[in-house]
Amino acid sequence: MYRVLLLLVVVLIFSCSKDDPEEIEIIEENPNEEIINCEKEDFLSGSFNKVFTNTLISDHCDNIKRENPIQILQYDQGNNRIKTNYKGLDQLRKKGSENQSWFMVQGSEASTIVEILDIDITNGWISLGTTYLGKPNYTIGASIELFNPFVNYSIINNRPLFDPYPTSVSEGNFNYIQPGGIIEKSDGSYVLLTPVVFGAHDKRSIYYATSTNLEDWTFENKKLLGTETIPFAKTSGNVFSTDNPLKLDDGTFLVLLGVQQPNGNYTSAYMIIDEDLTIIKQPTKIMISGWNGPEQNSFPLAITKHNDSYRILLHRRFPNLIDREVHELIVTDLFDALNNGGSIVSSTMIQKGSISSGYLRGKADDATYIKFNNELYILLAGEERSSSYLTSNNRQYGLMSLEKGIWKNDRRSPILVNPVNLYTKYATYNWAWDHLGAFISPIRKNDDLYIFMAFGTDNPDYFISGIKIPL
Repeated sequence: MYRVLLLLVVVLIFSCSKDDPEEIEIIEENPNEEIINCEKEDFLSGSFNKVFTNTLISDHCDNIKRENPIQILQYDQGNNRIKTNYKGLDQLRKKGSENQSWFMVQGSEASTIVEILDIDITNGWISLGTTYLGKPNYTIGASIELFNPFVNYSIINNRPLFDPYPTSVSEGNFNYIQPGGIIEKSDGSYVLLTPVVFGAHDKRSIYYATSTNLEDWTFENKKLLGTETIPFAKTSGNVFSTDNPLKLDDGTFLVLLGVQQPNGNYTSAYMIIDEDLTIIKQPTKIMISGWNGPEQNSFPLAITKHNDSYRILLHRRFPNLIDREVHELIVTDLFDALNNGGSIVSSTMIQKGSISSGYLRGKADDATYIKFNNELYILLAGEERSSSYLTSNNRQYGLMSLEKGIWKNDRRSPILVNPVNLYTKYATYNWAWDHLGAFISPIRKNDDLYIFMAFGTDNPDYFISGIKIPL
């Protein structure tokens, strides 16, 4: 009887409070239940991980495993606010690079978007503003995501890389331009290789752009390479460069190439150029066993030299897009490996879309190495297979770090995501709402990391762009 009276008193006190919501869901607490509060990751000072914040909070403990989704615990309809089981609310006070808000989102590809206006750290309320897309589900127990891509980057000039943006080259009208690796020349200027795509990947040739400051770029209507000069390529087929060219000891640059073969499959190749883009060594097949021949279908993604060995990332394709893989080869003698298939120390598959969990549960199709404070990292990306997750069917980038010889995912991944449908709030990004990536090209300059990539809409497929990450 005493317990019943006590409960009535408590209910009466709550019902008289001026601050109270019009609708309250009373959640019974289990005193034996463990309180999960593991949002704060203590990364080492000076690590590349430390640069990034959690841009997409899809799980209140681990974005990779997704075992504990963020759920609505209470909904205050009168004040348009919610409480959730996410404890790291202070994260939501950090605005984007240009003071962009956080959003509550639900549904596949952010089909519902609601702006977050304010955070009450003391009482746990998340105050909501305008609904920009969809119809929110405020049912107790409904899952939500918390999203702000701009806490990690700003888009250079808040527009595509070129102004005006070209629509044709000497070969004719094209569909889109993608990044294909950046070179810093001895005079301090820059060249960005830019494969140009005609039709629905019917044909691809390599052109280039130039800049003196990494932010203002000129697209040069000058063709560097096409398949018509490659003996083992499909006539009027696809050739593209990937990752940043590797600077060799003599000052020339090794460029990784994907080349479409006459039967439609891709093979791995390379060429050597100087900083004036003169081709010193014509495109040559990479002769590593398992990565050449008409029946295999693959191309290289990235190359770097680290601790006196060369590391090469390669992408293997299958008819089923979900089964795509990323492998890493470690070699001691670079040209013995490329030309003869020798000097290979190890070969490891680091991503397989059909069995991997987390932010890449689909086709893994882009990766690049980044060195930061003498440590090695990989930005790894792909398109997720269909799900109710925020960015399903869109490319997103997560971070891997090399720890004692093993590649480990940052559990906050993805950490680079496109603005999805946020153009409904920020109209300036109406060209950047779909895909992200297309063989990204990073370069560090002073206190910033510049990454050249492509944001996508449905027409054309991509706009080549640049993002800037403060270090």
